[in-house]
Amino acid sequence: MIENYKGWEIALSWQDKSFIEFISNESKLFNQNKKWVGIDFKGHKIYGSSLKEIRHIIDYPDLYKKKII
Repeated sequence: MIENYKGWEIALSWQDKSFIEFISNESKLFNQNKKWVGIDFKGHKIYGSSLKEIRHIIDYPDLYKKKII
């Protein structure tokens, strides 16, 4: 975990074991839009290309309804 921002744990996505397995199973290059991941206490995940983008998604979720999984 890099930081906890408003209840969301934010980390680099390659620290997540499932994401590493996904990358190793796929023959495609790493997707820079999913470089950072934020996870809330309910298990919802959001992905972004930068820490700033993740914070912006958390602050303004209505702008990013499709990005919250």
